[in-house]
Amino acid sequence: MISNRSVPTNILLAHLAYPDVSAAASWLCKTFGFCEHFRYGDPVSGAQLYLGNAFIMVHGSKPHSSGPAQLGKSTQSLTVFVEDVDAHYQHTKSAGARMVEELHVTGYGERQYGVEDFAGHHWLFSRHARDVNPADWGAVVKNRVAFPARTSLAPLISVRHGLQAVEFYKSVFGAEELFCLNDGGSVVAQMRVGQSDFWLADESPQHFNFSPESIGGSTVRLVLIVEDPDALFQRAIAAGAKEVWPVEDQPYRWRMGRVVDPFGHHWEIGKPLT
Repeated sequence: MISNRSVPTNILLAHLAYPDVSAAASWLCKTFGFCEHFRYGDPVSGAQLYLGNAFIMVHGSKPHSSGPAQLGKSTQSLTVFVEDVDAHYQHTKSAGARMVEELHVTGYGERQYGVEDFAGHHWLFSRHARDVNPADWGAVVKNRVAFPARTSLAPLISVRHGLQAVEFYKSVFGAEELFCLNDGGSVVAQMRVGQSDFWLADESPQHFNFSPESIGGSTVRLVLIVEDPDALFQRAIAAGAKEVWPVEDQPYRWRMGRVVDPFGHHWEIGKPLT
């Protein structure tokens, strides 16, 4: 399947009708944290918004597509999965949106809450809390879903001072600490930046695992793709990384620069130019 920048999603794209597209886009961005990808029409007749990997189309109400407020009832509910549903709940609640289901863990393993937007559309925001067999909460399984095996690749980098490295990647790159084992000063940690995981571990020469500091260099460069490479590059420098070359527009249509972090690993920080 080819990709299409006008329709970034490949599975499902929901279309929602609102009386005022501009007002709807503004409310959804402010209250739910959506970002506007594009809008079209003069006056504006539609817009595409996204939250993480979830995309929606917003368009003006038409005679054949009245919204819930006009119908006096809601005919559908949209579920959007977010990583930090607790923080999302607090933000939505503080924005004054009408809650229809408080944050809780369901019997089928989802931590979620329900909210109604200003036009009457019903939304659920959720994250998986645990893996639950449908039969365990009373569902009758007709056909079992064959989940594909998950194949992925995650680098494991060797460092000195593992705990310091964990804190550096959290504070500078915004990495999430998924797992950390500290066995008497020898650290192994799993980190996540955006949708990508990487691991780090204190070097263990007895197992032929050496940090860049021990070998005087690195054979690997890690590419970190972010929305604002200039800002992240400067934050890394301020936190002790050293510039290899500055962030600049490259002839291969990327804006990119490179730093070496305090533990000797090289990071190319950038984004593609459209």
